[in-house]
Amino acid sequence: MADDVMAGLLRRLDVDPQSDDAQLVSDLYSDAVAAVLDFTRRDTLIGNMPVYAKQLAVVMFNRLDTEGEAQRDEGNIDRYFVTDIPAEIQRPLLRYRVAKPRGMTS
Repeated sequence: MADDVMAGLLRRLDVDPQSDDAQLVSDLYSDAVAAVLDFTRRDTLIGNMPVYAKQLAVVMFNRLDTEGEAQRDEGNIDRYFVTDIPAEIQRPLLRYRVAKPRGMTS
């Protein structure tokens, strides 16, 4: 399964599996999996969560040149960057999120 995910991710990003960028993509996928697990408060990926981790890895790959920026002004053009998991990835992950227990009140 993990090999299929990595192969699909490398194909989507047009990265040669033998290149140095392949290791970078693998690291980004690992980071994306950790972010998805943290967001959902789970220990393992279930259901379609690997799909959303792969989508997040693509976003992370595309953000590499703008890492750490929230906004950039170029001439008359203002660019704003999402610094968290994008909403279109967060929304479907909400169904996998484990509830956080709260104290009981009387």
